[in-house]
Amino acid sequence: MRKFLTAVTGLCALTLATPAAAEDVSKATGPEIPVWEISFGPDGLAGPGGDILRAEIEKAQFVALGEDHGFADAPELGRGLATEMKKHGRTYHAVEIGPWSNKAVQQALRTDGVTGVATLVAGKPIALPFVSNREDALLANDFAEPEGAVDLWGIDQEFIGAPTILLEELKVMAPNAAAREAANSLLQKDLTAVAAADQGSLLMLSAPPATFAELRAKFTGSPEAQDIIDSLARSAAIYQHNNAGRYFANNADRIALIHGLFLQQYHEAEEPAPRVLLKMGAYHLGRGTTPTKMFDIGSLLPGLAAANKMQSLHIAFSGLGGEQLTMRPSPEGYTQVKTVDDKIITPILEAAQIDSARIGDTGHYLIPLEPIRRRLESKGINDLSTFGKFVVLGFDYIVTTKAAKAATPMGE
Repeated sequence: MRKFLTAVTGLCALTLATPAAAEDVSKATGPEIPVWEISFGPDGLAGPGGDILRAEIEKAQFVALGEDHGFADAPELGRGLATEMKKHGRTYHAVEIGPWSNKAVQQALRTDGVTGVATLVAGKPIALPFVSNREDALLANDFAEPEGAVDLWGIDQEFIGAPTILLEELKVMAPNAAAREAANSLLQKDLTAVAAADQGSLLMLSAPPATFAELRAKFTGSPEAQDIIDSLARSAAIYQHNNAGRYFANNADRIALIHGLFLQQYHEAEEPAPRVLLKMGAYHLGRGTTPTKMFDIGSLLPGLAAANKMQSLHIAFSGLGGEQLTMRPSPEGYTQVKTVDDKIITPILEAAQIDSARIGDTGHYLIPLEPIRRRLESKGINDLSTFGKFVVLGFDYIVTTKAAKAATPMGE
């Protein structure tokens, strides 16, 4: 179980503790830091904070929404951001899933919208964790166009449970009975392991390279099937770095993959400077060196945007209070809802001496990070934890609430 949780929580952006810091910062070192009310939904952004972000979006080629996974609020904010971005032209949505999983999601949305995604993941709770929550699927569905295009980009590894979907597809593509049986045998093993929450037996965590090579050989003559197998093999290698304690290799290989997939789809877009809404774990989307000592996709965006005389806008979401969905795999279920125990936003507010009473018991609030940086100065920033520094330096705004809502899983 511990290894499985490491693999899952390694993808979750904001789950590291951030200790309190910089208690000696003087409250009188500058003007009061703004705290703006904001509301959002499929109709766009509203409130004073909505006005602030709307003005930023007008200049933004990329909007990077770094989330603490498991909240309904983040994808709901994403829907508001997407609506505002689309006022300035066609907008794509980069999703924290693999390219072949993304194709499956696109087809499900074309077929039956959010209900199609629910059908795709039924009984497969860890196949697509960052699309299979209902709120995430609603956000993805906002990018399904009437003429049939679905403007989603899958820019990550295939997730740990993705074989339960992709092996089904390989069965359909199989050129002969032997290939079909090989895919089905691996599929049944993974379905059994998922049902028992037996993470060690999952294909992604247990299969050596030879398993994928043998499967690939059975699909000779089917380039698409071989591409799927190659994507699974590369993803498995990344997971197995993590399992073996090769954490630098795990992160370095994963981020190289993310960069490559993003740039491939960026250059294939019809527009010379496509607008993109990215929603991923916050580790991925802040500027600068991440706590895992990487330059992730968030560091790629500012230069690309600047080359087009535009900007990238980086927003971090986490809750001060409320409820959050967490991964707790067991044969009885893979998720549970917990009460938020915030160790992310509160220490930053305390360091900057922002009275939390300015944030109401309900509703959402937008807080700019530039005045926090200037109030803390170098000493105050250095006194923050590694992750606290990353948030304060790597993002433009925080959105938070004391009444966060847990995401709604559709796979269980």
